[in-house]
Amino acid sequence: MEQSKINQLVIQAKNNDPIAFAELIGCTQRFAYCVAFRITGNAEESRDIVQEAYIRVWANLHRFSGKVTFQSWFFAILHHLSIDWIRKQKAQQPIDWQKFEDTDNNHPGAIYESNELESLIRSWMVSLPEIQQMVFMLRDLEDLSIKEVQEQTGLTESSIKSNLWVARKKLADYLKKRGYPLP
Repeated sequence: MEQSKINQLVIQAKNNDPIAFAELIGCTQRFAYCVAFRITGNAEESRDIVQEAYIRVWANLHRFSGKVTFQSWFFAILHHLSIDWIRKQKAQQPIDWQKFEDTDNNHPGAIYESNELESLIRSWMVSLPEIQQMVFMLRDLEDLSIKEVQEQTGLTESSIKSNLWVARKKLADYLKKRGYPLP
């Protein structure tokens, strides 16, 4: 959805328009769930986190100043709720990889490596600044185009590319230090 449409919905929702807020939810729900799931790795908790995030957005929408995009502000709320959930858990919940593995890589070694790598990436991602984390998730994990990332975040193409480059460099360094061979 276009940034201008989201801005319009935010303005209407700030004026206590529940229909505009419902439409705003519809526009951002997939993004919200993907953010929470990528951080927590837990589908059920991600749905709860998203619901809590929307409750907080509705309650605090009057505080949204517009200095950053709505998506960036919303991402920060999702990020903090997801990190809080992880902190409350003594150990991260494993992802059910049987749902995600394709048949060619369904042997125990491949599943273990995927679990280990996914866990490493999730733990690394929380160390990134929020903008880099958001851009990396949308572009590299959700496979959105640069144009789609622009629409979701309101960031410029150059900002997306520079944040993505830095995030990828940090990931490469992180994985190399942990013994993963990279080209």
